[in-house]
Amino acid sequence: MSQENHMGYCWIILLVPAFFASSHAFCGAPPRLDFAQLDLQFDKDNFSIGENVTYSCRPGFIRDRTQTNVLICLSNSTWSTPATFCNRLSCGNPGDTAHGSVSFENTLFGSRANYTCDLGYNMLSKRNYRECQASGDWSNDIPQCEVQKCPTPNAIADGKYNPDLDEYEYLQAVSYQCNNKTLALIGEKTVFCTAYGNWSSDPPECKEVLCVPPYVENSEKVSGLSPPYILNSAVTFQCLQGFTMTGSPSVVCNVSSQWNPPLPTCNSSTVFPKTTKQQNNEENEGENNVGAIVGNLLITLTISIMALVMTNGL
Repeated sequence: MSQENHMGYCWIILLVPAFFASSHAFCGAPPRLDFAQLDLQFDKDNFSIGENVTYSCRPGFIRDRTQTNVLICLSNSTWSTPATFCNRLSCGNPGDTAHGSVSFENTLFGSRANYTCDLGYNMLSKRNYRECQASGDWSNDIPQCEVQKCPTPNAIADGKYNPDLDEYEYLQAVSYQCNNKTLALIGEKTVFCTAYGNWSSDPPECKEVLCVPPYVENSEKVSGLSPPYILNSAVTFQCLQGFTMTGSPSVVCNVSSQWNPPLPTCNSSTVFPKTTKQQNNEENEGENNVGAIVGNLLITLTISIMALVMTNGL
């Protein structure tokens, strides 16, 4: 082999690695970033070593000028690590609503503010939330809450309620009363509109309650002297001189038109002297008792002596 041919082979051997190295010395497409998009002029698949590309912030993000938006194709055919040069923009406070509350993690783009109504209020708006948009504004108007309403209360026989309104709102109350004093109101006198749109209890009823005039023999009334005796009317008695009371001195007319507790009694407290016949009977009864005791002792003694004699005889 001539010296010229030998030199030619040497150059080929040296140039082949360089050729292959140069054929792989490029970067592929730049990475996709969540907060930024590649500028249009760099929309291609191959980039030379040292070539730069730039990005612009996506909608909803704002440029951070302290960080670079440039990526470089490095000598190892990779792109430089991107900095966070775009931040989510803020929509500010979403706003409060009357008779309700709002909750949110933050006020940045993509976040949601949720609204809830206080007890006794219902969501009036179709949406109970607002979302932070790319424009920096919150979506839709602030959700509104309206007070809970209750239907008209039930009417009752022989009675009425007050106030008589066209509509009733949460916590509003109505009071019932009967049309005359001989009727007693059985049940809750006052009911109120609840947070769930119903009344706190069933309506009461008016019932005639009338107790008969009470009488206790050998007594006199000291209170509650005159009828009519309607529900909760009270009467107090005291016994006449020489009589002692058994039971409660005061009674009350209950819902069943009965006196409660039961009427007391007044019993004579005078002790009468015993008659001669009663004294003689008691004396005779005492003598008989003494005779019986002595007789029993004699019988017992006799039996004991006989038992002793028989034992010694044996």
